[in-house]
Amino acid sequence: MKIPFATTASPDTTPKAAPASWEHQARAATADTAERRRAVVSLLPVAALAAIGGGAYHRVFAVRDILPAVAVSATVPVLAALVWGLLGRSGKEPRPLAGSLLIGLALWLPAVSASVYHADAYLHVLPTRDLLRRIGTDLLDAPRGLLTTVAPAPDDPGLLVLVSATVWVAAWAGAELALRSGTTVLPVLPGLLMLGVPVVLSTGAPGGNALAVTAAVGAAGLLLLSRAPGHRSPLRVLLTGVPWVLALTVLAGYAGPRLPGTDNPPDLHDQVAAPPPVRLAGINPLDRISAWLLTPDQPLFTVAGPADPDRYWRLVVLDRYDGTTWYPVSGLRPTGGRVPGTAGSIDGMTTKRAVQQVTLDRLDGVWLPAADRPASVAAADDVELAVDPASGTVATGSALQPGLRYRVESQVPVYDPDRLKYLPTVDDPAHVALPELDAAAEPIPMVADFRTIAMEATAGSSAPYQQALRLADWLRANHRYDITAVPGHSYRNLRFFLESSKEGTSEQFASAFAVLGRTLGLPTRVVVGFSRGTALPDGTWRVDSGNVVAWPEVHFAGVGWVPFYPTPGEAGRSGSTKTDADTQVAAQTPPTVTPPAPDSPSRTDKDRGIAAEDRTAEGGLPAAVPPAADQPAPMWWWAAPLALLAAVGLGHTGLAFAAPRMLRRRRRRGSPEGRLFGAWRQICDRLVESGMPGGGAHTVRDTADFGLDHLPEEAGGRLLALSAVVNDVEYAGRTVTDQDADEAWQACAAIEAAARLDDKRPKRWTRIRHALSPWTVAATLRRR
Repeated sequence: MKIPFATTASPDTTPKAAPASWEHQARAATADTAERRRAVVSLLPVAALAAIGGGAYHRVFAVRDILPAVAVSATVPVLAALVWGLLGRSGKEPRPLAGSLLIGLALWLPAVSASVYHADAYLHVLPTRDLLRRIGTDLLDAPRGLLTTVAPAPDDPGLLVLVSATVWVAAWAGAELALRSGTTVLPVLPGLLMLGVPVVLSTGAPGGNALAVTAAVGAAGLLLLSRAPGHRSPLRVLLTGVPWVLALTVLAGYAGPRLPGTDNPPDLHDQVAAPPPVRLAGINPLDRISAWLLTPDQPLFTVAGPADPDRYWRLVVLDRYDGTTWYPVSGLRPTGGRVPGTAGSIDGMTTKRAVQQVTLDRLDGVWLPAADRPASVAAADDVELAVDPASGTVATGSALQPGLRYRVESQVPVYDPDRLKYLPTVDDPAHVALPELDAAAEPIPMVADFRTIAMEATAGSSAPYQQALRLADWLRANHRYDITAVPGHSYRNLRFFLESSKEGTSEQFASAFAVLGRTLGLPTRVVVGFSRGTALPDGTWRVDSGNVVAWPEVHFAGVGWVPFYPTPGEAGRSGSTKTDADTQVAAQTPPTVTPPAPDSPSRTDKDRGIAAEDRTAEGGLPAAVPPAADQPAPMWWWAAPLALLAAVGLGHTGLAFAAPRMLRRRRRRGSPEGRLFGAWRQICDRLVESGMPGGGAHTVRDTADFGLDHLPEEAGGRLLALSAVVNDVEYAGRTVTDQDADEAWQACAAIEAAARLDDKRPKRWTRIRHALSPWTVAATLRRR
């Protein structure tokens, strides 16, 4: 009877195995569902990360130009990958990746046609056969095209195709990795890698990438959270982790721009060969000056906006001379309207913002007039703009048409002769080069003649700025303005102008100045432009052909190209007087210019004084007078030189020891701000004696760091506090009070006392020899 019970034990165990298998399958199905849910949810941050990467092109293109391409390319491939992945039945292997790739390519072509090439696409959506070939070519050429275009680039489909392609690839690759891979990190990589493309392409463009990088960090954090493994739903994971993502995003936004290397990112623009120089057809504007002057009443363009009495409208820069003619700049690059600034910073340069609306009339050619070097030009969408980054000259891709209107904004520099007075010129071989050999490789004698003329005209000059002023003065004083003079600016024309006729237009005066200046080593170029024109009743200025004028410019270190006006009577910012025509215009519409204060001389007055300074007489010995031949030399002939040497020696010694005290008193006088900076310069002089590198290359912070390392703790602390005040005054606009100046000099006295006790200070005899050096005395007397 017990056997049946034994035989029934086996059926009892079988039902227990079935529920265990069912629970395992249920758990597996639940885990698979959760995994698929996480994968689907993670597609949202994948699309967001791709869109943020596309938004990083905002420095390369205008935002309105990239929005359609970014919106389409960030969403369509993600949806396509999702649909393709859902077509696979549960429990089956995922669909082949090759199929997704082909579908993505098939969808991208109409997407890019609709968002970028819609004007050339069939029904504004479908690509034609020719358009397909064009898309392929443009995609290959777009990176190089962007690296040779001034950002922000124009809305050229041949360039915008790169935006669509990179965003599409990032979105598609991120979506496929999110759906096919179970890893957490891999789906983040395509978007982050794609972000590097616009960041690199935008080097040197206005604006910054901090916002885009910060947003990308936030999107990447959300993507990682949405794919975090676990049993909780993605929504709960996101709600829990969002505060941490926000904290990480804020930290990235704060620390990212301060990381090493962010101030000097890699620049691929210099690694790409520039496009071939653009040779623009048409007559050289410099050759047209005589013809324009002989028919002076042709209206060329009008300008709506303020114009100072000394305003000049710059048309084109000519920077290369071959002995026959000056050639306009040819390094033109496409631009969306921005004109890049000059290389290097212009420290302390005062500028005036000028905004004008220009309407062309009979002006032909391709060059667009603007006030000085423009910062931006805005024209109609169908106007192709190009700019020469070196000179700021702006041109169009086709001939100018009457009625063309554009808006130009410029930052017109205000030159300070006191600063220019002793500035060196830039080491620029290209702008001092002159052809000195003829076709037979023989020296051209006229170059030597020009050099002799230039040296005689600038004899006694002590600095490049004074040389340029005296050269302009010499041309104005010895030559006459005549619109009927023989045109031309070749070597032969200039020699005839300088030595024979002594008559010419601004073509000859500007060309002669530029050539003579180059023989002296001054980097020069010629500019053709117009004076401000005639005031009209509606407040605009009409510029006629008779307003044409050429002028030379000299390149000074730290300032840039400074104009000079050697043509007799031209209104100039370099010490010349106004023309009769300009005076008549000024009389018709009195300019609202505040007259300078009596104690503030104008630049004209300062330039006149600088040009007249006799620097060779300073510190020189009087010329020796030879004794008469019929009179024997007196017996005391040796006493006079000895007495003179003794007097000079004693005077020099007294001056050597008095100069530092004179300098100190000079620095302690004046306004509170002047006294503050005087105390700082006094401290710098003492620290230089203690071993700090001289030459003015160190910053305020460098000086403070040196003092902290070499001075006692108390003196170093006072120096650090004073450096903070100096920085606030220099860069934060802090107002200096008498108390600030007094405290600065108290700190100076304490620091000088500490510096005198420094072991690294030179020995006494070394200091005395240095103080007695004529170079030291001269430098101390000139020092501020």
